[in-house]
Amino acid sequence: MQPRWDVLGWWEGIAVEGDAVTRNRLRTDLNHLISWVLLGSAATTIVTGIIADAWDLNGFRTHTIAGYVMTVAALAHVALSWGRLVAYARFRTRQLRRWLAATVQRGATSSTTATGPHAPAARAAPAAGAASTPSARAARARGAVAHAGSGNGAVSRRRLFGIAATGAAGFVAGRGLRPPPVIPHGSDLGVVYHEWSKPGVTDALGTLTSWGGKPPLYKRYDGVPRLTLPDRPLAADMSLPDAIQRRHSTREYDTAPLALEQFAALARHAGGLRDQRTDRRTAPSSGALYPIELYAVVNGVDGLDPGVYHYDVRRHGLSLLRAGAVGGDVMRYGLDQDFLAIANVVFVLTLIHQRMRFKYRDRSYRYGLLEAGHLGQNLYLTATAMGLGACAVGAFHDDGINELLGVDGREEVAVYLLAAGNRAA
Repeated sequence: MQPRWDVLGWWEGIAVEGDAVTRNRLRTDLNHLISWVLLGSAATTIVTGIIADAWDLNGFRTHTIAGYVMTVAALAHVALSWGRLVAYARFRTRQLRRWLAATVQRGATSSTTATGPHAPAARAAPAAGAASTPSARAARARGAVAHAGSGNGAVSRRRLFGIAATGAAGFVAGRGLRPPPVIPHGSDLGVVYHEWSKPGVTDALGTLTSWGGKPPLYKRYDGVPRLTLPDRPLAADMSLPDAIQRRHSTREYDTAPLALEQFAALARHAGGLRDQRTDRRTAPSSGALYPIELYAVVNGVDGLDPGVYHYDVRRHGLSLLRAGAVGGDVMRYGLDQDFLAIANVVFVLTLIHQRMRFKYRDRSYRYGLLEAGHLGQNLYLTATAMGLGACAVGAFHDDGINELLGVDGREEVAVYLLAAGNRAA
């Protein structure tokens, strides 16, 4: 018979004869190869799944591809092993039938024995093919030894697979490790932080271990005066495109008091709950963790005494933290920008680090500042839609503002000021 070259001839390195023994060996080798592919794709799927969960990657292509490869490999493995699976199922079915028959027979024998003495039943003859004589055991042992002796090629292939798998794991780990950042000489702290907060794949696994627990999603002050804000639809005739086009920073304000309904709308639409039945808010947040807290320094709002308030997101209300006019303090801490003492209200956005740190580690500060920007734009557009003015301030004395709010300046820090109120004529 002329040898034919099989597609898998590269694996054996020789011409493959078309007999059953060679085909079975090729099938076994292919099944082993698929098993390794299945193992690798399963491990990749698990690791990428952890990364996707840790970083909220909704469209992680690597995870999707690994899942498809794992599915195809599993189906191929089942197809190649189908004959063995069917034989195993039939074997177990026959065993079950024999066990049931033996159980029924023992029950019948016990019932018959109870009615009178009988001779002991003869031991059932072993089933065909189930005899275990010394010669049969010796034959099986010789076969096992012969198989082991002829399996040197299989052992070398297993070693080859092990080396390849180890190398692949090392390559993936090396690609995932964060390389030392290249920081130009004389770079400022922002550049240094940006470089050091670039993630590697292995950093996602660290989110499962060592960065502390998850703090409460809501901050609440007990033992202080509280006020529930009106919850009415936003009274605005301006469309969203018009509000975006007309938005600008206002630094001149009228001293006429701001309506309480307008104040409530500013707080609600800046960072309040969209629906009291859920925790979702009007601004996006990485992992829905919402690290930004909203405080209000009230200078002139109908129904509110001047002072420092905390906005209770869950209850759409205020907690009075400090009574009395403090607009002058805000102006002083805001580098003497006088409109901070004139505007009807100055909102202060603070960042609670641990709300994101436990999950996003070094990148949490990036995300927190982004979210402060989301709330700031919401407040700008809401004020513009109601015909009010707004102005964001990023330059201020941190320690002074933190002390004014009563936050520690370490775990919770002021990051943004936003003045709002009636525009000057």
